[in-house]
Amino acid sequence: MSIEVRAASPQDADEMAALLNRIIAIGGTTAYRDRFDTKKIMSEFIAPELAIACHIAVEDQKVCGFQALLWCDPTWPGENRLPADWAVIATYVDPEIHGKGIGRALFESTAEAARKAGVSFIDATIRKENTGGIAYYSRMGFEDYRSSDETVSKRFAPA
Repeated sequence: MSIEVRAASPQDADEMAALLNRIIAIGGTTAYRDRFDTKKIMSEFIAPELAIACHIAVEDQKVCGFQALLWCDPTWPGENRLPADWAVIATYVDPEIHGKGIGRALFESTAEAARKAGVSFIDATIRKENTGGIAYYSRMGFEDYRSSDETVSKRFAPA
């Protein structure tokens, strides 16, 4: 398996939406419930206001995963607001090819982007039923720091 990791571009948005929509349809591994279109992929992952990086993994010219890193929103009105020098991460890999190193390859690029941006910690908040996601972030070196009835939050210091 030869995986290429590169920065996501607007031309990748359709394939990224299709991948995320398959994951949403399966259920249990993402908090998202509504389908994504190209515009929503652009605004949430490729070019959001607080973007640090968005990388895609490509195999045989097909998007097989993507990972986005965004600065924490300093105006977040909800619970558990994070410091402004923290970032949040989101990872999506084709469920048919988990365990092939796609997530690790994506995270190498994302961690480097976090270091260059001066991120203090990366937050990964994962639904508790997403045992694969919890295991993935643990393998990447994330450590638990908070939990609720539905989620566990892990953090990683990229420096």
